[in-house]
Amino acid sequence: MEKPAKGKGFDRPFELGQIFEQCNDGAWSQKLTAKWYLQLARQGYRRAQHRLGCMYAEGFGVEQNYVKAYAWCKISASQNSPRALIQLEEIESKMTAEQIQHARKLSKQYYDTYVAPFAS
Repeated sequence: MEKPAKGKGFDRPFELGQIFEQCNDGAWSQKLTAKWYLQLARQGYRRAQHRLGCMYAEGFGVEQNYVKAYAWCKISASQNSPRALIQLEEIESKMTAEQIQHARKLSKQYYDTYVAPFAS
């Protein structure tokens, strides 16, 4: 099991995000899921970062954006998430070279903001 960043207990909030994700309430629950995962992703939680990347790749609860999808999955993969690494490869195959370059810059910014402060 992943060690929560700085002693914060993320399992329950992440489980709540998963519940929202599985609801069939349409756009409302999808947007709520994205909001919940974004909050956790910004606190350094790699599973939420991965799920948020998947949501951007699919356009689930957010506007489809491969650059953001790549950036979120990249920082999750950098924290040893094998699923994020697989997703990252799938996303990259749909992107142009320019988009990949932009996404790599964005993932560096995300890493510095949402991962590095929580690294021990």
